[in-house]
Amino acid sequence: MAGLDDFAKRIDRIAVRVEGNVEKTVKSCAQVVLRSVVEATPVDTGYARSNWTPELDRAFEGLFPARVPGKAGSTAEENAAAAIEAGTPTIEAFDIKNNESVHITNNAPHIQPLNDGHSNQAPAGFVRMAVMEGLATVKGAKIVED
Repeated sequence: MAGLDDFAKRIDRIAVRVEGNVEKTVKSCAQVVLRSVVEATPVDTGYARSNWTPELDRAFEGLFPARVPGKAGSTAEENAAAAIEAGTPTIEAFDIKNNESVHITNNAPHIQPLNDGHSNQAPAGFVRMAVMEGLATVKGAKIVED
């Protein structure tokens, strides 16, 4: 039965590669979504931009003050960089064997009006556009290698 044993070993090796490829794809998609949604969020004080928070297997429930407080968008780039930097370790910690999902949440009370187009700094639906951008980056991902 060497043939069946060899086949089983080959399937096990493929399964390990598939898991690794899925894990990389999830991380890549989440990172693109985080960067895109953070950078698209309109900025006045930095509060809304600072509150994009990745969490594994559940939605984040807290709130942060502006990471770099400002006025009239004066700290937009700094808040974007800080939010992305703060969220990246959580995304990188995703482990296909221990986690099911990455949630990217913003609990700022005014995030929905901003996403509805309340600010002229970003189009309505910028959150959906960020998710679509993330999906587009992984569309051709190789999960099962030849």
